[in-house]
Amino acid sequence: MIVALVGIISAAMAEDRVNPFFRKGYTADVQLSSTDINTFHITSSHGYGFGNGLYIGGGAGFGAEWESADVSKAPHYVPSLFVEGRWNILDHKISPFVAVRGSQFIDLTEGAARYGVTPKVGMNIGRFSLGIGYSIRTQRENAMQVSVGFTF
Repeated sequence: MIVALVGIISAAMAEDRVNPFFRKGYTADVQLSSTDINTFHITSSHGYGFGNGLYIGGGAGFGAEWESADVSKAPHYVPSLFVEGRWNILDHKISPFVAVRGSQFIDLTEGAARYGVTPKVGMNIGRFSLGIGYSIRTQRENAMQVSVGFTF
């Protein structure tokens, strides 16, 4: 009984790597990002981790964007689809990363499609991540982006 218990605990510990992006196989995360006080997006990314810190994936998101600081006016609702690549540099509890995301946004209010690229750098702290990037988008001002995320 004790041998079986030790075996189960050992197997569970072997699967729980320090940095989830160093697991080989399916990886998913959820991120909340904002380019300024008037723009908020939530996204979910799903993809493949190669086991060496490299991740390639894609996902979808939904956002709300206000034209000005007056949030009493109706926002623009903006769903998005994206592909992304990410490289986590160290397999440690605290690890820097670099990432890039290419996105297509559909502004439901205006009925217009927009495209964007966001290079980003950040830090993983266990399963949580903090990032800062620069959002370059068509038909919208370019802006710094801050994001927080959780990896499953």
